[in-house]
Amino acid sequence: MHRATSRRTMKARRDAHRGWSIETLSYSPSRIVRLGDEKVAILFPPLEPGAAWQLYPHPDTFPGLNFEGLPEPLRPEFLSFPDLTEVERFLGIREEEPAALAA
Repeated sequence: MHRATSRRTMKARRDAHRGWSIETLSYSPSRIVRLGDEKVAILFPPLEPGAAWQLYPHPDTFPGLNFEGLPEPLRPEFLSFPDLTEVERFLGIREEEPAALAA
């Protein structure tokens, strides 16, 4: 395993207990997904009404095509979600059920 990849893998494991967060950017409609202090993914908002949110591993953190060290539940592909709440639920940020389903 390459040294940089090994460091990312160890850091991702160490930061796993720190939790996920979604950071809104002031200069772009895209958002950064962090695991602890590390940027791990980019969240792209829908391009048109009714389109999906797209989650993709951050290319600065995981260069190349192998995405070695990518933390779960991320996968080395675009992941589509109908809304931001579903993204949060996927990452474990939001655990509760929507009010309409909980009743």
